[in-house]
Amino acid sequence: MELQRKQLDPLVVRFTATALILAEGSTTTMAVKKALRQRGYEARQADVSQWLFVISLWENWTFDDSGAHRVFHFPRFAPSLQ
Repeated sequence: MELQRKQLDPLVVRFTATALILAEGSTTTMAVKKALRQRGYEARQADVSQWLFVISLWENWTFDDSGAHRVFHFPRFAPSLQ
């Protein structure tokens, strides 16, 4: 009997990425893809990468692009000096 994988949903990608950023301080598309697959989702690297890019724009997350992968972070705010 073949296991049916769940369809990828942007809300699940956002939730998973948020949980990983909270736990680790940052996350990558690879880490999100692995976490989604462990939870039974059909997660391809290209799809996760595309969704994380869109989600980062919606949520104003920052990311560093090393060429090989992107590392996503919550926004970094500079302290106000008054």
